Amino acid sequence: MLLRREFLTLLGGVAVAGPLWKAGPVHGKAWSLEEFTKNIQSGGPPKDGIPPIDHPKYISAADSEKFLKPNDIVFGLAYQDAVKAYPQKILVWHEIVNDEAKGEKIAITYCPLTGSAIAFRGRSRDGAMLTFGTSGKLVNSNLLMYDRQTDSRWPQVLGMAIDGKNKGTVLDEIPLAWTHWSRWRRRHPDTLVLSTDTGYFRSYGRDPYGSYDQSGTYYDSGRPLFPVMAKHDRFKSKEVVIGVKLNGRQMAIQKQALRGKKLINTQLAGVPLAAFYDPDLDVARVFVRQLKDKSTTFRSDKDRIVDELTGSLWTADGRSVEGKMSGSQLRPASAFDVMWFAWYAFFPGSEVLSVG
Repeated sequence: MLLRREFLTLLGGVAVAGPLWKAGPVHGKAWSLEEFTKNIQSGGPPKDGIPPIDHPKYISAADSEKFLKPNDIVFGLAYQDAVKAYPQKILVWHEIVNDEAKGEKIAITYCPLTGSAIAFRGRSRDGAMLTFGTSGKLVNSNLLMYDRQTDSRWPQVLGMAIDGKNKGTVLDEIPLAWTHWSRWRRRHPDTLVLSTDTGYFRSYGRDPYGSYDQSGTYYDSGRPLFPVMAKHDRFKSKEVVIGVKLNGRQMAIQKQALRGKKLINTQLAGVPLAAFYDPDLDVARVFVRQLKDKSTTFRSDKDRIVDELTGSLWTADGRSVEGKMSGSQLRPASAFDVMWFAWYAFFPGSEVLSVG
């Protein structure tokens, strides 16, 4: 059975301040790594049949205007000294970009089936650098990566190896912004952009799954294409939630609710957290709300973020720009956009925060 949108259509024709919001549990079990392994299934393509980009090339923002439209989705990276945009219309055909930042291996990953874009530091438990490929398999309809150094397999949403030498190893995540090209360029006018010169011939202007600009396509309608390990109707299956992971616990924050509130103080695994919404990028970020080991709460004051402990002003990316904490950076928690069905399938014991 070919599936996976008929192997990507034969490779493109080429063959506010408020209370402490408490999340409620959605009752379910935690899966073992062995259970994930038992639920691996074929996505259609063979190993690396959806080829990762191993030697990415970049162009300037000005040059990319010939290819990118203002409303095109990009995955924005601002890490170390690198500021880059990875167009969704390229990643949908490759799913992984093996890149570097200051000599460090990093992987930019995207799974169109689960609407999740996550950047990882490519390091194993023993510090060895890793690069990744596509296994051609799925778990919970989600990209199952493998590392080329040990052939261990890693579900993208889980971010942990479920078998092989690296079994149980968790990859460190790097914040990645799911946003539109016009928004990213406005924030980062000197950004580099992943080029279509990938070494492969693909229909980069066409998305085999549909479009994020139109309703009624895979991205907002219907059921998952592949079976999943657990289901729950708390939200529509394709609704976007912010998946948060911390100290072995998980929480889903309804993204639309955060858009309305702009700022939410909450907690997970006993750790105080704050979720900020950045309206300029349409991006959600989650931080540990501690200043010098003291917990604080944040409030919104005329579109500014203020902490109650010191009265300092903060940006939506967790940086203080005025007051006693000026120059400080809040510690980010693992958080990324993902379709509800996929988050729940991996983490049926997840807490859920939806604000009315």
